Amino acid sequence: MHLVPSPAGLRILSDLATRYADPASIGNLVAATERFEQLLDSVHGGRAAIDAQISESSPVALEKRAHIAKQASFKAMSFLLGHFCDVLTTSLFLVPSANGKRVDGIEIHRRTGLRRMRPSTALPLLSFWSEAADSADDKSIVFESLGGERGSSNPAGFILPEFSTQPIPNFEVVRDGEMTTLVLSGDPNVSAPAQFTSASRIRNGWSIEPEARITTLRGYVLHMPCRRVVRDIYIEESLFPDATPRVSYLLPGPRAAMRPPRDDGRRHFSEVDLATSIEQLPPGPPSHTIPGVMNHGAAVRHVLERAGHAHTRFRGWRSAMTYPVPLIEMMWWLSHHSFREGTQDS
Repeated sequence: MHLVPSPAGLRILSDLATRYADPASIGNLVAATERFEQLLDSVHGGRAAIDAQISESSPVALEKRAHIAKQASFKAMSFLLGHFCDVLTTSLFLVPSANGKRVDGIEIHRRTGLRRMRPSTALPLLSFWSEAADSADDKSIVFESLGGERGSSNPAGFILPEFSTQPIPNFEVVRDGEMTTLVLSGDPNVSAPAQFTSASRIRNGWSIEPEARITTLRGYVLHMPCRRVVRDIYIEESLFPDATPRVSYLLPGPRAAMRPPRDDGRRHFSEVDLATSIEQLPPGPPSHTIPGVMNHGAAVRHVLERAGHAHTRFRGWRSAMTYPVPLIEMMWWLSHHSFREGTQDS
């Protein structure tokens, strides 16, 4: 039933077919269309409710309806927020910290095809969390530029001008508590950069020993509507040797990182039913490229070289989605298959 066009579509078909089919066949189609419309009207929620029930047992129906819903969400949020981009990518590399007790991250964010639908719309381009310098210690999670500057002292240091549209316009720095955001002002005379690339180091982001069978890796809330999102995870060879990544989608909230995906297929009420796949990438530099994203491999090589990891060997995975849903949190997890309760170091 989920393959049948809408009543409006069936009426268009019957009108166009009048020249080619006999009147009796056309009459049967019109009558069947009316009965079909009456059926849809008799169900609370109409066609969407019926398709949702069918998708419970039909992966094909779920994929089709989810694509339609995601595309509609992209169009709606692009209009309401006033901006969008064609492709958004993130590449996160995990490496041992200098103290040998924690894990650092090197992360690259890229936005390609940035557009403002309304010229007066303010455009947020980069946000990061930063703990106050006087409250940080050697175990605190700190966001730094590739040059080692704390983000709060020089937010523009995150930008990679070599891989961004030139000239880079002036940005407004908006601070809200521990969050800092670079915003392109809503000036119609200032064009949005067609390509914007930033990179950061995340110091002490993760424990080097897993503390549970499934641990939180990274959470991303999509604040900018986009046609396609590609997120890569790379783990240095010596770290978490038996771990594999998993992905779930959640309504944003302070406890999202406390709700790992279940193995029995049951979903928490805050989980969003979005199908996704994770592809393991081949080793070596060729895996850094992303089809359709200009000079992405070069940008990654540039960042790794500056971070001192040009020759580090990584295991990598990729998750890509067309029309990702804005304002939903994508959570990456690591499943540690050999983990046993009580075996981690105290």
